Amino acid sequence: MKIASHEIVIVDLPLERPFMGRTVMRHAILKLRTDDGIDGLGWAMAAGPMGAALVVAIDGIAELLHGEDPMMREQIDVMIDRVTGSSGPGMTHYVRAVVNIALWDITGKAVGQPIWKLLGGAEAETVETYASGWLWRDYSLDELTESAGELAGRGFTSMKFRCGAEARMADEAERARVVRAAVGDDVTIMVDINQGWDIPRTMSGARHFEAQNVYWLEDPIDYRDLRGYEQLVNSLDIAITHGEYNYGFEPFGEIVHHGAADIVMIDAHHVGGIDAWKRAADIAAGAHRPVVTHLSPEIGVHLAAGVPHTKTVEFMPWSFGLWEKPMEIDDAGRLIVPQEPGLGVSLNEDVVKAHRVDA
Repeated sequence: MKIASHEIVIVDLPLERPFMGRTVMRHAILKLRTDDGIDGLGWAMAAGPMGAALVVAIDGIAELLHGEDPMMREQIDVMIDRVTGSSGPGMTHYVRAVVNIALWDITGKAVGQPIWKLLGGAEAETVETYASGWLWRDYSLDELTESAGELAGRGFTSMKFRCGAEARMADEAERARVVRAAVGDDVTIMVDINQGWDIPRTMSGARHFEAQNVYWLEDPIDYRDLRGYEQLVNSLDIAITHGEYNYGFEPFGEIVHHGAADIVMIDAHHVGGIDAWKRAADIAAGAHRPVVTHLSPEIGVHLAAGVPHTKTVEFMPWSFGLWEKPMEIDDAGRLIVPQEPGLGVSLNEDVVKAHRVDA
């Protein structure tokens, strides 16, 4: 089996609610085709000014893979690293991730197994998940109350809200109080700051969150400040979660070396794909730190089902409209694991046709 051709599809998928001024989220989708008729899908969000460059980079790398065996993922990753290594982290890892995800999809389809099973997971029907595509910083207190209540009504037993934009800590604390009041004591809530605070503000804010039984505090300070994170881990009762901003699996060694996270968050696109995600997760496991996924639940569900110490999957719906069958939760609020070969997703060609963008 060899890679015979490829295609890049760009789709501007409408958002349920504008996000950072965007009404659509652009996705670059790679179709890698083999000589025996298997299509492997890989994709990444391609919004913003660098999106066009990402598309060009994916296209150029995919062209180099024609004639390669798609099951030789390590060899292909070395090839990609050789031609992109001088460009540094960031886009290089996105390109590697898109290709690696497509290669895994091909492999699963070729052997007739879902990716989570190829990763070594036990029989799995559901995994833990949390609602993350709502409760943004621009939500008013009334909107937080309404949306959090709706998510709980839909069956989510865990959800994440955002803080970090308020001038007064009392207003940040009120957001946590409102979310907790809306969902009751039995729903797990987490908060994400997206690096918006410094250490003193984090120490102050964490006490308010602890009072509302917030499970984790995510990315409160600059992700590069590992000593700062070490201080927070050692000083606070709330679990400190971070890691999503790191590119490649290598930085996770420093995170666990410094004891800089209670829970390690890993983004499959940032680290370079499924193989690199597992490497990062193994580093965390060696330090007895659990891991959680970031974005892309279509990929995260396989990682959670296939890697034992993965606690939960971020339920982010930005790409759900691309697929014939979007991700769903069961009556217990758990994410249903695909049983079909490969990733278990198929493009909704009607949606692609309606929202496709010419490069």
